[in-house]
Amino acid sequence: MNPGEVMAARGPVGGATRALSPGRMWLLGMAVGLLAALPNAVGAYAREPRAFGFKLALAMVPYSVWALLGPLMLATFGRVTRDASPRGRDLGLLVALGSGFVLLHALLLALVRSGLEQWDAGGVSFSEGLRGLLLERGALGSFEYLLFLAAWAALSAARRARERELAESRLVARLAESRLQALRAQLDPHFLFNTLNAVVGLVRQSRNPEAVDALVELGDLLRASLEGRGDHEVPLSEELELVRRYLGIEKLRFGGRLESHLEPEAETLMARVPSLVLQPLVENAIKHGTSRRASRGHVWVRAMRRGDRLVLEVRDDGPG
Repeated sequence: MNPGEVMAARGPVGGATRALSPGRMWLLGMAVGLLAALPNAVGAYAREPRAFGFKLALAMVPYSVWALLGPLMLATFGRVTRDASPRGRDLGLLVALGSGFVLLHALLLALVRSGLEQWDAGGVSFSEGLRGLLLERGALGSFEYLLFLAAWAALSAARRARERELAESRLVARLAESRLQALRAQLDPHFLFNTLNAVVGLVRQSRNPEAVDALVELGDLLRASLEGRGDHEVPLSEELELVRRYLGIEKLRFGGRLESHLEPEAETLMARVPSLVLQPLVENAIKHGTSRRASRGHVWVRAMRRGDRLVLEVRDDGPG
């Protein structure tokens, strides 16, 4: 039988990045607006070096209005796509709705600027000022709306990707748990029937003390196995103790024909390993290896550290 190896490596686990909340998105939008408004304010101040704060506030007004419309736009985006992955038709509808948001943005902007710039005092009517804003900022407002839509679509895609990743990881964990329980359901009766057959053989040979020892070992083995139910990982020392008890039963069965060697490195004993990772390999080594020898057979169980990996090896000197 060829040696079997089980290797496991532990790496950093990255947590999912939290999605931007509407409040954080608003702050981010205001920060971007400030950066965009600053050159305009500096240019206006260079032409007329006074009231820089007022000029900066005036340049910030369009972005502040977009921030005010942000919750309404987010609600519209979510309603159109219904929190699902936006399709081409949905995006087309949102782009078409953008004209309405651009007009609403221009209307609110006109209301604010008419007061700040005192259009009435300058002989500019509200309708004339609104028309001028549409001509001045219509194309720019459409571009700003499309940027907002693209940012929302990107963040939504990232959130859905994280949710899918989380759902897949939970599914993998449930699948691993179900496989472990299925493995235990197969192995525990196997322990029992094999050992009982061995005990029956010992009794028939009038080897009663050895049969009693085998039953004691069986009780300890089943107790250790049942106590570990539900544990996906156990210390290597516990896994080796389970193997030791199993080998004790098999030694009573084979007498002097079986010799076992447990050789773990001391620094590996506290390593976490999958539950029941070694016993099936040891059982396989005995069944297909040492049990076929007429003379004494040997089984070695080794645990070694190789860098950041744990190497488990089960070897026998049987045929094959």
